[in-house]
Amino acid sequence: MTHLRHILGLMAIAINVVACSHLQTKEGAYLDSAKGRATQTEVKQALGAPKAVRKGEEGEGVWVYEFREQQSGNRYTPPGTWCEEYLLTFDDKAVLQKWKQVSHFHGGELMPTECIPGIEP
Repeated sequence: MTHLRHILGLMAIAINVVACSHLQTKEGAYLDSAKGRATQTEVKQALGAPKAVRKGEEGEGVWVYEFREQQSGNRYTPPGTWCEEYLLTFDDKAVLQKWKQVSHFHGGELMPTECIPGIEP
């Protein structure tokens, strides 16, 4: 019976991992629909002000958004904070051209000082 519980527990974890990997955040869904048409003004109305504004390799505008969510932890996962960083690239007409999402889990940290380690804010 213990062996069966162990197998069922592993199956539940595997299903959870697969299900989570296919979910898209509301921010990601918006950015997919906005790519190629939304202006910086429209993006700011939808997502608020960016945390930072950078210049890309070719001088294009890159906006940085950061979203954090605390995870309380349970028998299988530690408590900590999920951090999602979105990097939005705009063209010279201020239209969203592409975006990239980077995620990091800060296990054991509820108030990490940097969202994605090693990336400047």
